[in-house]
Amino acid sequence: MATGLGCSPGRDSSSSATPADGKFTFLKTVSVEELNAILDAGRADFLKEDPPGPGYQLPPVSKATNAVDVYTVEYQTSIPERGNEPVTVSGLLVLPRVPDQSTIPLISYQHGTVYDLYAVPSYAFADTTPSPYDHRPESYEDRYMVALFGGNGYAVMAADYVGTGANAGSGEAYLTKAVSAQASFDLYRQVQKYLATRNITPPKLFLAGWSQGGLNTTGFLEKLESNGVAVNGAFTAAAPNDPFAVINAIVFHPLETDSPYFGLMIGQVAFSCERYGGPDGLAKASLNPEYYADLKSVYERSYGSPPGDPNALMDMMNRWKGVPWVNFLADNLRDPGAFAASDLGRCLAANETYRQDFQAQLRMYFGTDDPIVRPRIGKLAYDYHLALNATPQAEAQSRIAAILVQGGTHRRTFITGSVEAKSWMDRMR
Repeated sequence: MATGLGCSPGRDSSSSATPADGKFTFLKTVSVEELNAILDAGRADFLKEDPPGPGYQLPPVSKATNAVDVYTVEYQTSIPERGNEPVTVSGLLVLPRVPDQSTIPLISYQHGTVYDLYAVPSYAFADTTPSPYDHRPESYEDRYMVALFGGNGYAVMAADYVGTGANAGSGEAYLTKAVSAQASFDLYRQVQKYLATRNITPPKLFLAGWSQGGLNTTGFLEKLESNGVAVNGAFTAAAPNDPFAVINAIVFHPLETDSPYFGLMIGQVAFSCERYGGPDGLAKASLNPEYYADLKSVYERSYGSPPGDPNALMDMMNRWKGVPWVNFLADNLRDPGAFAASDLGRCLAANETYRQDFQAQLRMYFGTDDPIVRPRIGKLAYDYHLALNATPQAEAQSRIAAILVQGGTHRRTFITGSVEAKSWMDRMR
């Protein structure tokens, strides 16, 4: 097979030799001009309703230097929380169209939370999806990372989370560590096999993730390192690396600046914890009966007509305005101690992804004006790793850098972090 997509578009639909191999299907070539539109006009649209905090400086518009070929991937993974139950899932692989691909670096991107279950990497460049709604606004983050990295000589892989994409409707693995890491790890193994058939050997492996994807990036990093896979560098932006700390803060110590999406988050984690770990009935035992049906519809994406109508989701959130977050919990969980000791509290605590002695260099960006991930949450992993060392040399020896984005909102921290991290990774190529 051709080793350089600059010479051949490589439209072979699959590298499969056995049923165990993933299916790689060529979708399209995206031109330099299209990638630059994503990085410029697309970025402006992504940020237009997201005013910055004081002191924020938007990075200059990035430029792509090469076109990319986009592949969708279907492959098998398993669910550790359910006895390694097998499941078919999907993802994305992007290869840069450069003259010599033999040693291009590979970056794995872990995407953020989406409410359209098809607004995920495998559908990011698709014209339509099984959903009747426009998936493109929510999947912008995936196109942006492809344009930023793939458009500058990196191969990009990205797993759809279990319960989305090809696996939509089975129950979303939301803020769930083991299954999300397993899905990314199995995609990585399939990508390595596929690239080998094209005589491509990435000399460097990088990781990246925004929001929920930040949590999944450090979870994936743990999985890779525990399996002997060296990672050259990783970055996260606005990562909620301790779901228990995030939920505890918003429920018991709310702020006026909290995101209105937190009500949805409480329901999503309850139903996800029930599906991925149990016990049965966890969500019903954890949530206020007044909001249970609405929150269940959010997890199942059954609100509205047709189901998944984003306007119906916004109407639901508007009905909740002024309701304290603690009211979404069952009466007997509205005490911090009872919450911590509950099945929900224990599930959230078990899904942290930072209490590891990472070997890779890790940059973690967090913003001063993020309504979802508060600054103390954003630098929690850094502080914890200093505590693991707890010597006068701790800061100098830390492999984690906690980088504050002044005026950074949730989205703007992502934009700033990705641009700065790319420059850092470019120096390691």
